[in-house]
Amino acid sequence: MAVLYTPVNSTGNYGAIEFVYMDGITDRAKLLIESTSLDDLTRAGETNYNRWMNLKRGRARVGADEIEILCRKFPQYRWWLLTGETMPDKGQTSPAYDEADRNLG
Repeated sequence: MAVLYTPVNSTGNYGAIEFVYMDGITDRAKLLIESTSLDDLTRAGETNYNRWMNLKRGRARVGADEIEILCRKFPQYRWWLLTGETMPDKGQTSPAYDEADRNLG
């Protein structure tokens, strides 16, 4: 478990928000795959529905082609998907960062 410190309000006060630490690109990719419909993922690129289903169920390993599709489908998460880091000032966030931001707003 990691802790993300994010602004709580416009005064600049910070609050801690716990989130599950993603160890690697595969874990982060699986999180995005689970958050999206398989039909949407299929339409986003060359990977077929059955492949996405196998990825979602953990029966196959995420490959470079799927990472590229996820980067196109979620441009705001590209940096996080590839590195595990966020750069909110550049518009590069993560699902956990966006959820925390929504909850604070």
